[in-house]
This record gives sequence, C-alpha cells and structure tokens, in this order.
Amino acid sequence: MSKSFSSEQLSAYLTENIKKIGRVRKEVEEIQIGFNSSFVEWKAKHDAKLERLTENVMESWEMIGPALQQDIDTHRREERHRLDKRQEQLRVKLLPEAQIEADQLLENGRYLTEGLREVNPQLNQREEDLKAQRATLEGELTQLNEQIRHLSGCAGTVINFGKITKLDRQRQRIIGQLQAVHKDLKDVREEWQITLQEIEAEQLDLQNQWQQKTLELARLQDELNYLEDDTSRESLAYKSATRYVLDNIKEPIPCPDQDLKGELDQMVELNVHSDNYQQGLGSVSGVIALLDGVSQGLERFSESLQGLIDEQRMHSSYLPPLTLSVPVEVMDFHEQWEGLFQKVQDDHQICAQPEMFFESIQPVIDQDLSEDKIKAMFNNLGQALNQATESWR
Repeated sequence: MSKSFSSEQLSAYLTENIKKIGRVRKEVEEIQIGFNSSFVEWKAKHDAKLERLTENVMESWEMIGPALQQDIDTHRREERHRLDKRQEQLRVKLLPEAQIEADQLLENGRYLTEGLREVNPQLNQREEDLKAQRATLEGELTQLNEQIRHLSGCAGTVINFGKITKLDRQRQRIIGQLQAVHKDLKDVREEWQITLQEIEAEQLDLQNQWQQKTLELARLQDELNYLEDDTSRESLAYKSATRYVLDNIKEPIPCPDQDLKGELDQMVELNVHSDNYQQGLGSVSGVIALLDGVSQGLERFSESLQGLIDEQRMHSSYLPPLTLSVPVEVMDFHEQWEGLFQKVQDDHQICAQPEMFFESIQPVIDQDLSEDKIKAMFNNLGQALNQATESWR
C-alpha cells in the first residue's frame, strides 16, 4: 500500500518531518544537559559517601559480617596480584623507559646546553656529579632489593628477620639519599630551565616535553618507593579492594552491625541511582545520534529531490512533473515524532528519575528507531524516487 505525492508535496512533507525531529532533538538535548548537571552533583555525593564508608568498613572489619569480608578478601587477593605486577612493571619497564626518554630529550637539546655549559661549567659539573651519585645509589638499591627478596623466600622471613631488618634500614637510608639527589637534580635542572627560557621560541616545545617527563619520572619513582614497602602495598590492596566492593554492591548485603548496615543500604541506593544516570546518559546520547542521522539523511534526500524539481522546471517542455508512490511504511515511520516529543517534553521530571527515561526510551531505540527501520525508510524513499524518474529516461 502506498500514497502518491508530487515532488513538491514530498519535499514539503520531508521538510515538515525534519522540523519535527529538530523539535524532539531540542528537548532531548535539554535532558542531556540536565542529566549531566544532576549526575555531576549526584556523583560527588556518591564518591564522598564511598570514601567515608570505605574508611569505616576498614576500621570495623570484625563487625561487617562474613559476606562482606569474603567479597573484600577475594578482591584483596586480586589487588595484591595487580600491585605486584605494577611494581614489577615500574621497576623493569616504566621507570627505565621514562629515564631514557628524559635523557633523550636532554640529548636532543645538547646543542643548546653545550652553549650554556660554557657559560656555567660549575652548574654542569654539579649536575654530572649528581647523576653519577644517582646511578651509584640506584645500583646499591637494586642489590639490596635482591638480597631482601632472596632472604624473604618461603619461610626465610622468620629465619632471616634480623638480616632483613638490617638490610631494610640500609635500603630506606638509600631511598632517602636518592630522594635528596632527585631533589638536588630537580633544583639544578630548574636553574637550567630559567636560562633555557631565554632561548629562542622554537626550544619551548622541547623544554615542555622534558619538564613533563621529569615530573612523570618523579611520580613513577614515588609510586615505586611506596609499592616497595610491603606494609604500604598491603594497605593499598586492602583499601582498593574495599572501595571496589562497596562501589559495586547493588543489593542489600547482610551485616550484623545495624548502624553499618544502614550505611551499606545507603551505598546500594547511591550505586543504583548512579547506574541509572549512566544508563540515562547513554540513552540520551543514543537518541541524539539517531535523530541526527535520520535528520541529516532526510536533508540529503531533500536536496536530491529539490535538484530534480529544479531540473523539471527548467526542462518542463519535455520532462513531465514527477509523481512519487511512497510506501505507507514511510508515513508510519514518521508518525512517531509527536509521540516521542511527548515522552521527552518534561525534562525536569525526567532528570529526577533517569531510570524511568531509560525504560521508556530504550524500546524506541531498539524498535522504532532501530537500524533496520531507518534503513527500510530510506530504501523505500529511494525506490520511490527511482521509479518516478523512470519516465524521464
């Protein structure tokens, strides 16, 4: 079944529906703005509660109950494994690579620094001495770490406790010396930086790269120093696991302490509502993308149709007016815009209840605005246009 349109009538019909789509899109965009604003506010509330509850649970381990303890213990093992891998990655790959990159950046600017060294040899010698001192200390630290790891194997921690303690004191002293060297190197390089700022503008990019790499190197070294400490690493694994579990509970969980149970129930509510906002934001983005796709496709089709209308008018003596037989499925597809507008009109209520928006709009995305429906609508329009222009051939 189909309906006949003149080319002008179909052009007007498409223009009308493009406007309807634009009206719907404007409302959906307002919902998106509202969702973003509400979500930022809600997420801040969620994250603040999560941090407080994480500390509370860690301090009340005996009171949280076996269910929560088991979940946290499971994830704590996973976190310990992740941190062990991170520690190894920092030591073997990230820190050496960052150091090489930082040194390479300095080498790339060698022609610049050579001139500066002639002006200030004392500063250059100080930097070289510090770099040599750093290399020596890093070598000593590596040896101590290897000795400690060797003595800590299997039951070695208990047997070799005195030796390990003595070596660990030496290691901490070297770490402190390394930090002092890093600070001195940073001070030296900052002096270089002041001078470098006086050089031509094309050197600024190199300078900024080096500065960022130096800061990255310091952050990586600080992270490794933290993870090298067994107590610190275990504490971080415990906290990360606790935070992860609490951030992902979506249903009430048994807890013998009623006050703590109340806080856990609040966390469940915050988690679920945060998920609802994320689902709502995803649905909004999906609807906007679909509306834009349909609107842009209709605009391109309208431009092609207008081109044929102009051609027919220019050659009306031998090109008859077009009559397009448009399948009813096209009209059925475009009947949805008013109903969709009604669904998205009350943006204030929708932003307060994102789950309701998701439940109402997802069927539209999956069915009425599905890829198959959109493709079929454009195919039907294209076929109608091809059939109408056959008489011109």
